[in-house]
Amino acid sequence: MMQADKQEPFYIHKGNVWAVPILHYNMEMAAQVRLAFDALKPDCVAVELPETMQLQFLHGASRLPDISVVVSGVRDGSSLYYMCEPCDASFEALRSALEMQIPAWCIDLDVERYPDFHDDLPDPYAVQRIGLKNYYGACKRFVKSSIDHERELYMAKRLKELSLSYDRILFVGGMAHIDSVLALVDCSSFPPFKHALRNHIQLCTLSESSCRDVMAECGWVSHQYEIARGESLRDGILPDRQKIIYGLFKKAAEKYIEETGNSFPGYHMRNLMKFVRNYALVRGRLMPDLFQLLSAAKGCVDHNYAYEAWALATEYPLRRNIDSLPELNLSVGDIWKHSKVIRFHLKGKNPKSILTQHRHKDRAEKRFKPPSPFSICSYPPEDVIIERFGDFLKKKGTQLLSDESSRTIPFTTSIEEGIDTRETIRHWHDKKLYVKAKGKPPGGVGSVVMIFDEDEIEEKGALSSKYSWNTTWIGEHNQESDMAFYATPLQDNVVGPGISRCEYGGFMMSYPPRRMYDVWNDPDYFECRSRSEVLLMAAIDYSIYPLITYVANKPPRTALKGYARRFGKKIVYLPIGQLSPVTLNKLRVFHVLGNQGLRDIAGEYIF
Repeated sequence: MMQADKQEPFYIHKGNVWAVPILHYNMEMAAQVRLAFDALKPDCVAVELPETMQLQFLHGASRLPDISVVVSGVRDGSSLYYMCEPCDASFEALRSALEMQIPAWCIDLDVERYPDFHDDLPDPYAVQRIGLKNYYGACKRFVKSSIDHERELYMAKRLKELSLSYDRILFVGGMAHIDSVLALVDCSSFPPFKHALRNHIQLCTLSESSCRDVMAECGWVSHQYEIARGESLRDGILPDRQKIIYGLFKKAAEKYIEETGNSFPGYHMRNLMKFVRNYALVRGRLMPDLFQLLSAAKGCVDHNYAYEAWALATEYPLRRNIDSLPELNLSVGDIWKHSKVIRFHLKGKNPKSILTQHRHKDRAEKRFKPPSPFSICSYPPEDVIIERFGDFLKKKGTQLLSDESSRTIPFTTSIEEGIDTRETIRHWHDKKLYVKAKGKPPGGVGSVVMIFDEDEIEEKGALSSKYSWNTTWIGEHNQESDMAFYATPLQDNVVGPGISRCEYGGFMMSYPPRRMYDVWNDPDYFECRSRSEVLLMAAIDYSIYPLITYVANKPPRTALKGYARRFGKKIVYLPIGQLSPVTLNKLRVFHVLGNQGLRDIAGEYIF
């Protein structure tokens, strides 16, 4: 995985103490502590964790990267939980100290009930870009209570005691307390302190399902941090959360293709990254959280992809429990007190399908014998779906052109398409209302071109493609369009006797039917650079109306737009990313039958 530029460690030096200000349970902060530890090479480590639980915290740190949880009892009978994770800065400091065999101390005062505060701080990802020094300089306003002052006094007292025995103390503490603690170290005397009484303190681990739910940094991020900790962090290079998210989406796409058989075109990734960026920004963050990542996966692709993203994001393969600690099943509410629910409606097999007779798709026994070019035919239910989709694209193309030609005019006798509020406010001094007048397109749509995949790959100077089957189909009746397409070969995926499952790379539909020649052997199109251009030029030639709807990942070349203008026609481009991925996956797959007689039994093999 690609990494960010090298960073210098940041710490605040006072006497024998080098302090690193952190936010708890955050990958960027844990990385900063590791950088400071490697640069300082301290002879002692002190962290902002309750002193009464030091033995359990050190045990949990020694188990990392395995996940632990320290459980302690509260006076009212409830339980208090401390997560021991790789991406927490305090436990990174304890872990580093144990690895280097130097003393490590927990120096915080144990209080009964610490109040919940929410400090409105910048996204910690900013540390990746501007460094911890600049980030800390921007975070000077914190909410504090009287309990915080007691804790700061106690930590200052413990640091002063440790400074009598050690020359280089690395202190890892919260940003809200660092300055105060370092200032209080100079006190000549301290008041007596009393730790909260705990009924019990126990170190446990989490079950697999609990790990998926309650880890502060999800399993994917924690695992990637663990990889970076053993590689790039030694060179001062921090793991980049943005690239980690991209890697998650990319890996989930591979699993999605493997599990569903659907394709994952490049525009999905572009839409995903743009969606999560905007979602994070409207929430005042630079990087999205897990809920936002999964919401983007559901909205930009489908529920099946979102499930694969969730399964990868929450999986933590470093969970071992080799010392057989008791396992706990905890919920998000038990530890973090708040949660959001996201549900996946996966597309799978209908449980009532056992009542319908389907034939087994034994591909080893099925062969698609080369049929006569005049005998192969389509499966009628799929024809109905694609014709309806063609009608939808015709209407969509007309609507887009109408919107482009719409204008704003002063209100006279009709409100047209409604009041244009923006223009009305701009011309408020005129005391007039302005309304939107919808434009009229120059005519209807005569052809539709749908490009799922250009699939032109340069290999040793020649173009190759997995969509090697190019053909032209003529409509059987006046309710069907003529159609030209390129798709996967007939012999690649045989699902029944004379029944083959194919996948479109792109297709063109033109109405009325029974007018189209074989576009793939037409010398007029031999100069085209790709098969998508062949389909578009044929759509221009065969369209009896002035508009052609073109759906693809990228717009057509200017030369093709000029070609259409020569004949008084216009190409309406629609980015494929604006259409529903669920619908596209459904349309992209079609079946070819060896002859019309197979239509009676095709339903037993197509499901």
